[in-house]
Amino acid sequence: MISNFYFKIPRRLRVFIIFILIILAAYLITRIFFVEPKTVPNDFLRARQEASLIAKDIVNLSNESAGNINEIYEFDREGNYKEALNLLANELERNRQAREKAIELSAQLEKMARAVSEISPISASQSAIQAISSETTLISRLITYNDYLFQLLEVLRSKFLGKTKNSSELISELISKINEEVQAINELDRKFNEVMKEFDREF
Repeated sequence: MISNFYFKIPRRLRVFIIFILIILAAYLITRIFFVEPKTVPNDFLRARQEASLIAKDIVNLSNESAGNINEIYEFDREGNYKEALNLLANELERNRQAREKAIELSAQLEKMARAVSEISPISASQSAIQAISSETTLISRLITYNDYLFQLLEVLRSKFLGKTKNSSELISELISKINEEVQAINELDRKFNEVMKEFDREF
């Protein structure tokens, strides 16, 4: 009965069905007997570990800085310029540390990028590229964050020293932009860690 049904199918369609079955069989045989090797270079793993730690430091620095900036703003509103200037000095040092961390992170991301071509399977290398892209964007946002922070510190310092007046609107705007960059930095680092978890599931 099955054979009768088979011969009732047009010849061209029969050939197509046989062709598809052969392709599927070949695919299954390849998947079973020729599994794509799973490889991760040690250079990538070491750089990834370092990048993760550095990014964590950057996130912590930016979060602490954002908290202190809000506190400085409150001191400014209260007219407590002495405490505000003390916090400003701390933030200038934190700003320097963040810039150094950005340089360190970029060096580790470069090592990761160089090793991507040696990663297999392809899906894992694609996850690696996505993670590197996320942290590269984080560095870009950190640079923007540092620029806004430096502008804010200069405006506040000038105000506290009596060199400028009527700067409240600019201060509020810069603080808002800084907080936006901090949120972006946190989100990008979270994305990096999520993609790396997907990467790990490949092995």
